[in-house]
Amino acid sequence: MSLFVRGFFRGAALFSIFVLLSVWSLFIGPAENVRIFLYYGFIALFLGFGSVLFLVTDWSLIKQTIIHYFSMLVTVFPLLLIINYDTLTFTTDVSGSFIIFNILMGIVLLVTYSLSKALKIFSGNLYNKKR
Repeated sequence: MSLFVRGFFRGAALFSIFVLLSVWSLFIGPAENVRIFLYYGFIALFLGFGSVLFLVTDWSLIKQTIIHYFSMLVTVFPLLLIINYDTLTFTTDVSGSFIIFNILMGIVLLVTYSLSKALKIFSGNLYNKKR
């Protein structure tokens, strides 16, 4: 239950930023921007919820990654399709969007994993220095 609350607050904090942007955009620009900011807010909400999956210590990194991928596939990918619904042709754009989604998920996974390893090495060397 603690992870659910933590994910809710992470996601709600990100969502509230996009809601504020959409309200601000309502006053200064076209209404189309309001809808886009709300969609991005929902994506941020789901990303906030999904980030707590990596805090489950009982699961291996592979299990966490697979569950995170499928949760993002079910929640974020349809929102990405909805955002571009007026330009989609079912066979080409959906499959192309799916391929790009998978490539970006792989890039994000590799970058964050590399950064976490580099930070562990750097922080280990930083605290083990002899003075």
